Amino acid sequence: MRSQGPQYYYEPPRSGSNWLERLKEPPWKYVAIGVIIFVALYTLFALPEYGARILILLIAFPIHELAHAYTAFKLGDATPKYDGRLTLNPLAHLDIFGSLLIMVAGLGWAKPVRFNPYNLRIDPRTGSMVVAAAGPLSNLVLAAFIASVWRAIAPLLGAGALLGFSSFWNLLFNFAFINVVLFFFNLIPLAPLDGFTVLRGLLPTPMAIQLERIQRFSFLIFLGLFIFGSRILGAVLFGPSQTVTAWLFGI
Repeated sequence: MRSQGPQYYYEPPRSGSNWLERLKEPPWKYVAIGVIIFVALYTLFALPEYGARILILLIAFPIHELAHAYTAFKLGDATPKYDGRLTLNPLAHLDIFGSLLIMVAGLGWAKPVRFNPYNLRIDPRTGSMVVAAAGPLSNLVLAAFIASVWRAIAPLLGAGALLGFSSFWNLLFNFAFINVVLFFFNLIPLAPLDGFTVLRGLLPTPMAIQLERIQRFSFLIFLGLFIFGSRILGAVLFGPSQTVTAWLFGI
């Protein structure tokens, strides 16, 4: 029997029963799904930019969190399975405030996936890095897939594809663009973003310990960036994301 280090979990604060929890149970589960589908279909065609954000909630966020959960599960930790996170059901993954921010600002988050790094079959720090990297990579792969779909069907639509199918084009481009933004955003090396865990896994142990000490200041750094560093965020996130998305679409 192998010895284990101290057991710990990354577990977000839990609240009591609320209306979002009730939406996970029938019959409200099916009512909520029906309402979401109706609103999504209307928004997809009427407001492509916001339709893309709805697709982020319904597709990108669940895939991102499932990538974390499935990677941890395949590496030997069953915690995500017990938490019901091995699913594409958006209601299992969405965070109410992160979802509202996606709709308002185009940038938000889902509920973090709990896992125990000491249950993984590989070194806990390396395993945590692999689990963390799976989420952002899923966003980049999803953006590349959407771009590939457009590049495959655009010739079939003719020379006027961008003009005649502008709403569809805007929907796909915005959806891919937000996925690329989420890829870069999640790789920022500040806790609790995935980039922190990825960088910690890449650094030598002494430097990783020093990095962990910075974690206490992560909130203040984020606050400073959003208040005083909008140009920095634009340069780091939105500029490169626009360039990568345009390259994926071949424009």
